Amino acid sequence: MLTALPNSHRLARSRVATHNNSSGAGSPAVAEAAPEQQVVPLYSGQRAVVVGAGPAGSTAAMFLARQGFSVDVFERRPEPKQDAVDTGRAYIIILIPRGQAALKELGVPLPSQREFITKGTVRHDRKGKVGISREEGNVTFSRSSLAQYLIDQARQRYPSQITFHFDSACAGVNIEQRQVSFSAAGGGQVQRSYDLLVGADGAGSEVRRALQQHYPDMQVTIDDSGREYKVYGGVRGDIEPEEFKKDPGATLHLWSSDDPWTTVTAHSNPDGTYSGTFSLKTGGFADLRTAADYEALLRKKFVGVPDDWVPAIAQQAAAATPSPAGKRVRCSRLDGPGVLLLGDAAHAVTPVFGQGANSALESCKVLGSVLAEAGGDASRVPQLFTSARLADMYALNELDAKAYSFFRRRGLLDPDFLQLLSHVLLGTILSKLVPFLYGPKPALLKLGSTTPYSTIIAAVKRDSLMAAVGFAALGVWLSFKLAAKVMVGA
Repeated sequence: MLTALPNSHRLARSRVATHNNSSGAGSPAVAEAAPEQQVVPLYSGQRAVVVGAGPAGSTAAMFLARQGFSVDVFERRPEPKQDAVDTGRAYIIILIPRGQAALKELGVPLPSQREFITKGTVRHDRKGKVGISREEGNVTFSRSSLAQYLIDQARQRYPSQITFHFDSACAGVNIEQRQVSFSAAGGGQVQRSYDLLVGADGAGSEVRRALQQHYPDMQVTIDDSGREYKVYGGVRGDIEPEEFKKDPGATLHLWSSDDPWTTVTAHSNPDGTYSGTFSLKTGGFADLRTAADYEALLRKKFVGVPDDWVPAIAQQAAAATPSPAGKRVRCSRLDGPGVLLLGDAAHAVTPVFGQGANSALESCKVLGSVLAEAGGDASRVPQLFTSARLADMYALNELDAKAYSFFRRRGLLDPDFLQLLSHVLLGTILSKLVPFLYGPKPALLKLGSTTPYSTIIAAVKRDSLMAAVGFAALGVWLSFKLAAKVMVGA
C-alpha cells in the first residue's frame, strides 16, 4: 500500500501551480466533477467556525456550507501558495478511495492527468533486489497543493458562505459562551460566536486543549512516530522498471537499509524530476554535520540509489532542518457543547499506512451524514459525530500502533507482529479456499477501500485468534501422536 510520505519544495510548488490553474470541469488538469449530491440546506442562518484550513478543515467547511451554514475558516499559517515554510515541510498525500469518497460526494473533481495517477510502488531492498507492486487509480498531491486546491474549491463553490482568514492563530475558546478568539494578522484579536465549532487544527490542537479543560476526565494520548526526515528534490534519472515505462503515471520508490528506521524515498514529479525523503530514527541527524557525513552514510546504508543522486541528496539534507514524521493521537471523546474535533486534532496517525489525510477526509464525509441526521439542530451534531466516528478512530489508532512492530523487528516474539502476520497468512489462505465465505483478501489489505477501520481490526483479531487455536490444536494432535508412538514402542 502506498503511504503518505514527506515531500520537497519543488513538488509542492509544481503541484500547487498545476492545480491553481485548474478551476473545475473541462480543465485539462482535473477530471469532470461528479455531480454533487443535492441536499436541502437545514442550517440556513446558523454560523460555523472551522479552526484549521488544511485538507480536513476546507473539506469540512464545504460540507457545512452545503447544509446552509455560514462558515469562517481560520488558519494560523499563511495561505499555502504564499507559505514557503509550508511547501518546505510538504509531503506526498496519496488519496485512496477512502479519502476520494468525501470529495466525490461534494462534486469536487480530482486530477485526470496521468502524472497525478499512481501506477505503483518500487521497493529496493538492502541487497539491491527490486520488487514491484501495482496500485493504480489513486491520486497524488503534495500536502500543500491539496490544501490549496481545496481552499480554491471551497471559495469557488461557496463564495458567499465560506470566508478564509489566514495568519490567524486560535487564542482561546470559551465553550460556555460559544465564542472563539484569534490573533489577527495585523495585531490584536478578533472574536467569533458560533453555533458549531470544528477543530481541524492538527495534532497540537488548541480546540482540543479547550475541550480538555472543559472536561477534566477527557483522556488524550499522543505518541511520536520515533522518526524524522529531511527532503531533497530536483534529481533526474532513468530508474523506472520496464513495467512502468510503457505508460506515464506517478510512482513511488522505497529504498530500505539494514535497520527499519533508515530509508530513502523518491517519487516522480510532473516535470520529470524526482523528489523524496531521507529518514532516520529521531535524533539520528544530530550525528551528521557535513555533506560528506551524509554522503558516507547514504553509500554505506543503501544499494541502488543512483550514484549521481547521492551527492545532491547529501548536500540538500546537510542544509535542511529535520522534521518529525508524524504523531499518533487518541481522544476519549471527539465532542463538547457545540464543538467537535476531526482530522489530526482528533485522530492523527503516522504515515506508515498512508491513512492520515484519507481518514480525515472520511471524517468530513461522516460529518456530512451527521448534519443530515441532526435535522438542523446544531447542538446535536457533536455528540452524534462522536457516536458515529469514535470506534473507527480507536481501531485506526490500534492498527497504526501495531504496524510499528515492523520497526521493532522482534519477529514472532512481538505479539503485534504475530497478530498481523497470522491474519494476513490465514486470510490469504482462506480467501483462496473459500472466497465466497471469507472474501477476496485479508481485511488489512482493504485499508485503501472504504471498509470501516473497526471492521478491519475485528478481522485482524478474529483471524489471529483462529490461527492461534489452530496451531494449539495441531500441537495437541502432534503430542497425542508422539505419545501414542512412544507407548507402542514401549
